[in-house]
Amino acid sequence: MIVQPDTHWVNGWFLRLCARAVVRIDGIEHAARWGQPVIVEVSVGDHCVAVGARYRGTRTVLGAVETQVAANSADQIFVSARNGFFNHQPFEVTSSRPPA
Repeated sequence: MIVQPDTHWVNGWFLRLCARAVVRIDGIEHAARWGQPVIVEVSVGDHCVAVGARYRGTRTVLGAVETQVAANSADQIFVSARNGFFNHQPFEVTSSRPPA
């Protein structure tokens, strides 16, 4: 699974300056950077994916909404996440598979 956390063009400068991207798959956090893909090996089945932001000096992950993503045996899954127009809006997570 490839997960890429991105920011909205309106408030992205603020998140890139003040927060770190957080990718969580099945409850396990993975180090992430804005605009950079995170590659995680997953097993076949449904997986819970959430992407959010953690402001420097805090422990809480903000804006993370859990989304179920199904992984089939030979699929490579691309997941993108982007926060909303306003900084307080949650991240929208979408998944896709490469064309056959």
